[in-house]
Amino acid sequence: MKKSQIKELTESIVKYDELSEKDLKWIFLNLSRQELKLLIRLLFEEIKNSNVKVSFAGELSDEHKKKIAVMFPNKRILFKRDDGNIAGGLHFEYNDFVLDYSVSGIVKRILNSIRESL
Repeated sequence: MKKSQIKELTESIVKYDELSEKDLKWIFLNLSRQELKLLIRLLFEEIKNSNVKVSFAGELSDEHKKKIAVMFPNKRILFKRDDGNIAGGLHFEYNDFVLDYSVSGIVKRILNSIRESL
């Protein structure tokens, strides 16, 4: 199987968010070990690129969730309440990007800036 075909397979798996037992049997019977490794690597990348992780403290209203969904169209948004690490605000993880708009993140950046200037 060509790399482009394996890439299409991974995109399809992530897009439809399902893989049946029959599909798994076909994959294991028809792909070589090297192709399976490529499939797993591409699948991991595709999942990472299609998800946005949003961490927040307290409650997040439906209105705010809708605004976040508009910011990341065609992406699956995973909301996670994390009161222990985020005092307030939001923390986004998208691909290799981290956007930290949390109170704890801002305080850490301010303290690091003060330490560097001393």
